[in-house]
Order: sequence, then structure tokens, then C-alpha cells
Amino acid sequence: MSDPGESQSPQPVTRRGAIPTNMVTYKGRRIPARIDPEARVGYIVEIMSTSFSTKEHHITLCLRDEADNLVTQNNLPSKVYNHDVLKLAPSPATEALVVVFSLKASAQRSSLGDSTVNIPASAETIPLKLALFNLQKYIKEEDFAVEFMLKGGMRILVRFLERKEGGLTGNSLAYALQGVRGILEFESGWGYLSDTFIDQILSLLITASHPNVLRPATAICRRLVISSPHLVLESKPNIAGLKMPVTPYGTVRKDQRSRGKGKERSGDEESVNQYGFDRVYGSIKGMGIVAPSEDSHEVQTSGAVEYFFKVVVKRLEGTGDLELVAQSLGLINACLRSGYEENSKQYPELVAILEHLNVRRYVSRLMPTCLNNTVEPQIHNFQARYATILQNRRLRPVRPSHSPYQEKMLREIWDAGRLGSADDGTGSGRGSSGFGHGHGVVRNWAGWQRMGLYLDGDDSEPPFLMEVELFRDVGELGLECLHWFAVHEESFRNLVMEQQARAPERRCPIGKSSAECVKILCEHYKISQAGHHAPAIFQLFLLNLPRLHSLVLRFFLRMWQESESRIDDFDRVSFLVRSQIRLSLADEGNKTWLHLEQDFLGTDYRTIRDRQMELLEKEDGMMSRPAIRELREKLGREAYDVLSGQRINCMLQGSWFNSANVIVSGVTPSVKPNSSKPLRFLRLSSNRRVIAWDEFPQRVDNPPFELLRERIEITNITSIRLNTGCAIGSRSPNLVSKLSFSLMAGNELSVLDLDAIHAAQMAEWTDGIRVLKGEGGMASQDSANYVHILTELALKVRLLDITGDGVEIPERISFGNAPKSVDFVFAK
Repeated sequence: MSDPGESQSPQPVTRRGAIPTNMVTYKGRRIPARIDPEARVGYIVEIMSTSFSTKEHHITLCLRDEADNLVTQNNLPSKVYNHDVLKLAPSPATEALVVVFSLKASAQRSSLGDSTVNIPASAETIPLKLALFNLQKYIKEEDFAVEFMLKGGMRILVRFLERKEGGLTGNSLAYALQGVRGILEFESGWGYLSDTFIDQILSLLITASHPNVLRPATAICRRLVISSPHLVLESKPNIAGLKMPVTPYGTVRKDQRSRGKGKERSGDEESVNQYGFDRVYGSIKGMGIVAPSEDSHEVQTSGAVEYFFKVVVKRLEGTGDLELVAQSLGLINACLRSGYEENSKQYPELVAILEHLNVRRYVSRLMPTCLNNTVEPQIHNFQARYATILQNRRLRPVRPSHSPYQEKMLREIWDAGRLGSADDGTGSGRGSSGFGHGHGVVRNWAGWQRMGLYLDGDDSEPPFLMEVELFRDVGELGLECLHWFAVHEESFRNLVMEQQARAPERRCPIGKSSAECVKILCEHYKISQAGHHAPAIFQLFLLNLPRLHSLVLRFFLRMWQESESRIDDFDRVSFLVRSQIRLSLADEGNKTWLHLEQDFLGTDYRTIRDRQMELLEKEDGMMSRPAIRELREKLGREAYDVLSGQRINCMLQGSWFNSANVIVSGVTPSVKPNSSKPLRFLRLSSNRRVIAWDEFPQRVDNPPFELLRERIEITNITSIRLNTGCAIGSRSPNLVSKLSFSLMAGNELSVLDLDAIHAAQMAEWTDGIRVLKGEGGMASQDSANYVHILTELALKVRLLDITGDGVEIPERISFGNAPKSVDFVFAK
């Protein structure tokens, strides 16, 4: 064992302006060197190679720090000024050659060799497990990845992973999967991913038990799903002796498998391997899944796809590995998003399977424990995907003759309310026009009217009676919500009878009220936009919309009864419900179902009336009109865009922060703060991809981007964790600052720890980074308040322009018939 004193890096005392000293090592030897931080790295390597009299040519060497991080032109200044111990090591390209040669040798020994690449007899090789370890260690370095793929390493690696018997296991398998995962981050190397490889990855997802295997396998599957299959490539000439991958969606190459299927193809014809939801989903369907004995019956009844996603969904609660949980939920989100965007015919089946597996329940259970960690963005993403599902159901018309599912819900609503048992005594009367779809139940217009289902307040029977008209504004979603209320509300029958016992003008139309509640909730959650802007908070109640709708509908009925409303008061009661929803769900992330039930069912009507009466009298219902609501939503999107631009502009100008000490568990800083330089200055690059920063003993004129020594890629920031530490020199070193935050590059690794000067500065940078990463934007309360203020100010200005000219704001916006031809022009 070496002397501990020798392992300490020297800290030389240098004169002002002198070049710091670094210790450079090579095969046990150590040489102190004064390195010019502005010199070329290649020149420094050449000088050090000469100093050590290395047998290797300097072009095959590189510099690395003690953590094996590659020294580049960008990070060289910080390595020099921090006196890091550096070592002369094989270059990434050299490491890639050794890994490829070792894989090739192992492949030939196991009869998997490829004759296109010959291994020189003198080639340096290492054991297979060590080669795979080095592969996953260096794969993120571009020089390594390029050389690895050029020498055919990806082809050999995929053939190793395709083996079903005698293939890789344990850590070797994990290293190989990590290597493939790293290569898929580049735009090359995809062409060797065959159907056999995809099948093997899918098989690992349901058979492997070790998290270090499941994490990269899930990430690979997720990457394949989100790869667009609609890209059409033009054929490119082949390089002699080398098949170059050209796109992230496949390699232009000969498709020998298609010839085997009987399709006539010319010898030089090329085809493209494409990936995406349909291909992966089809592979899942074609898997010969054999479940454990205790689940064999269930697998036979549910099918391969359901069993596959059942295993993935179970990992949302069956493991404490947060990265695995995030990857599993990310795979579900990727399937939902890609299936919808590709307009796949398999998308409805996937939605039905995930609903049957009750994935929403698992996500709901994750919410209380996954704030400010790697799972949080995936939960927000899932909420957006589920809102898209709700929007599709809202747009899907109710046609019971074409949908047994809708027919079943209509029949159960009819039976729950006993709507056919209160005929007018004639036995037919207005109920003569009825609905029957071969189920022994005849539903009629009079029965639906008894529970308040009619068209636009008109209780007359339409000439052509169609149940699709009863839910035309809310579609299948409205039918599902009304069905849930009718089935779970024990007093539903009594509610129907109670309304019938009242005078006609005082009856609350239950069906129309249900549809109104659905529309209010859809507007509150903005489900029509959720696919484009992911919510920034947890929305527990959205994930069980029928139950939330039931609470809101019961509140609607209670307000109607306690206010002794009439049919003409429907819009005012609706506005009262809308205001209560906005108030009760304003802080949804910190509420439970118990709190929500107290708000809707336990609040006294007099309290609600006193709180809302002034607003009702002042606005006279104007703000609830559809035209105003649409204008508010449009202005809200514009305000969001304005604030996003302001956040990014602040980052481009740069800001001063305090260096922070991390004092919470679960965060490991990669850069420790320097007490002699307690200030840190950050600035965003002009291309908005890199954050540069540096440490200073005191404030100076804002330094330009080029003089800041440290760099952080925006893509390397996985999340932002709040409340992680306190400023250096704080009077309360054990008290976490509310303005502190860390930029995370993984579950526990922090690349930078900061303490903001004020809350506005913290909101500017944390929300700005979220905007740049495309995570749906701003989450801080300050930003939400600014968006709300800007929206309200813009709305007031627009309304002043309208009302000042005496323009009447319409209750409804109607559109005329479409022109019969395009033979017309607009006059100026």
C-alpha cells in the first residue's frame, strides 16, 4: 500500500498571475506540471507523453482526472486552477478499439464471430466483462462512441444480446445494455437493432429481477417507442467494407428477412428498419409469454400485452428504486404519447388495458412521496397523457348501437333511476318512441326527461329521437361520469323522484347539471391543451374524474335546493359551482379527498353565498360567458409565453448567487463550495444549451460567458431539487434555506448547489431551466401569480375596449352554415 501522503494532490502556493501546478501521473510515476489553461489539450498530451517517454504514440493518449472524466478544452481551465490530479491514459478511440477487439475475440470463441472484422494477432484484448464495463463507462464520450460504431462494435454487441441461451448475465448483461442505451442517444447505430433484439429486450423487461438490468432495458424500450416511424429515407451509397448507420430510425441496408417471406426484391434494393409504437407493440403481442405457475390462468385470459404492462405497472409500487420507477412510468407515458401521435389503431386497446390495470391508482400513490425527485416529471407527463384520453372520450359521440360499452352504461343508468317505472298511465304516451338494442330494455324520451336529460332546455320530443343528442356536448366522458354517479349514489332513485315531486319550474335537471359539471371540470383542468402543456403540479383529483364529478354534482344539487332556484337560474348556479371549483382546487397538490369533501359537502350555503354574492352582482355573470372564457384561455397562453421569454432573458443576462453547502440527505454535490470564493455567477449561452458559471471572492462587473470556466449542459440536468442547503457563512448553518436549490444530474448527484438572493431570482432560474428542458414550464408560486396577473390585466384591457364602445358580449357564439363552394372573395 502506498504512503497516504503521496496520494494527496499538492496545493502549491503561487504568485499572483502565476500558472498553477498540477500533478500528472502515468503508470505509477508522477510529474508536477505547470499547464497553460489556454493551451490545446492535444499539445499538452504530446508534451506529457514526451516527459514520460511513453511507448505509445501521443495521439493514442489523453488526459483524465482522478474520477476518469475526460479533460477537454472546455473543462481544462477549471482542472488547472483547482490543482486537480491528472493522469495520462489511453484515448477514447484507443479504449474503443480495445473494447471492440475484446468483444470480437469473445464472439469468435463463442461462435458468434463476424468475418467482416479481423482481429490482429497482436491486438490488445481484455476479458469480456471488463470490456463491457469500459463500454458503459466511456460510451457517453463522442470519440469513443464514433470509433466503437465505425469498427462494428454495435453489430457484435447486439449479437451478444440476441442470444437466448448461453448469453450475457448479471453485471455483464447490465453493462451491455447500458452501452446500447448510450449509443441510442446518438443519431447512428440504430440499424443493427433487429426484431430478435427487440424481442429479447421485451423479454428481459418481464423476466429480469435485478434493477441494474431493468433500468437500461426499460430505457432502451422507451427510446424505441418514441422513435418516429414516419421518416422516409433516401438511399445513400454504401462505403466499401462498412455499413454506416445514417439515422436514429434505421440503417439503409438489405432486408434479407423480407426475401424469406416471399416478397420479390432486386438484389440491390434497400429498405429501412423503422421503430415506433406500432413496431414495439406488435412485438409485445407476438411474444410467447409464459407466466409463472400461479399466474398461468390469468395470463391465458388477459393476453401477452396485458401481462407485459401488468409487470411494468407493478414496478411503480413494488420497488424503492426511484430511477426504475421513473423509467417504468416513462415507458407507459411514451407508449401513450406515441400511440396517440402516430394515430395508431392499437392505441384504444392500450388505453383499455391500462385502465383495466388501474395504473392511475399506482400513480396516485406515488404522488405524496415523489415531490422534487426524478419521478415527479413523469407523474406530470402521465397527467397530461390522461387528460388527452379524457379529451378523446369527450369528443367520442354516444352511439349505443355501435358500442356495447355505452349501451351497458345507458341501461344501468336507466335501471338505477327506475326511469321506466313512472309512466304517465297510458302505457305508451310520449314514451312510445323508445330505444332498444336487443337487451330487453326499452328506453324512451319521457324516462330521460324525468332525470333532466333534454336538448338545450327544450322538453319537446325531437322528430328523430337519438340518444347521441343527449350527450353531444360531453360525449362518452359525460356518459361515464353520469353512470358513475348513478351507480355509486345510493339515493339516485330518490333524487329523481324528489325532482319529479316539485313544480316543473323548480326541478333541477340532473342530466343537464351532470353535463355542466363535466364541462366546468374540463375547462378548469384545460384538458384540451394538456397534451401540449404538462401541468406543473400534482393533480390527484383529475386521475379520478368520475369521483370528483360526483362531488361537484352533489354540490350543484345542494346549491340548487338551498337557494330554491328555478330553471331560469341554471346559469347562476353554474357560475357559483365554477367559482367553488376554482377556489377548492386552487391548492390541489396539498389537499386530500377528505378536504375536498368538506369543501363541497360541508360548507354552509350562507358562507358560500356571502363569499360569491358580491362577485355575482358585480360581474353579472359576464366573466362566465363562453366568449370571455375563450378569451381568458388565449390570453393565459400568451402570458405564459411572455413570462417564459422573460425567464430565459434573465438567464442570458446572468445572475449572482451564494455558494451553498448541501445539508439534506440524498444529495451528493460534485463541486464543493469554496469558502474563500462564496459567490457564484451563472450565465446562459446564446444558443440556450449551456450554463456557464464560476466562483468569485466578491462581486465584479457581470463577466461575459467566455470568461466563465465551468460548463453545464442543459440536457445533463435531470431535475431541480429545492431546499437542499444553506449559503456559505450562514448564521444558521444547520437550517435549510428556502431559497436554496440544486441542479441534479441523476438521483443523488448534484452538479451545482446555489442559494438565491431573493425568491424572484430563484423562480427565474428554476422555471427558466424547466422551460428550456421542455418539461411543461413553471412550477413556482411566483410564476403562477405573474401569469395570473398578466392574464387578468390583459383581459381587463380587452374588455375595456369592448365595453367602452358599447359592444354586447354574446352569451353563445354561433357559426353559420359552411359555404357550398369556394367561389367567393372577401370585400375589404
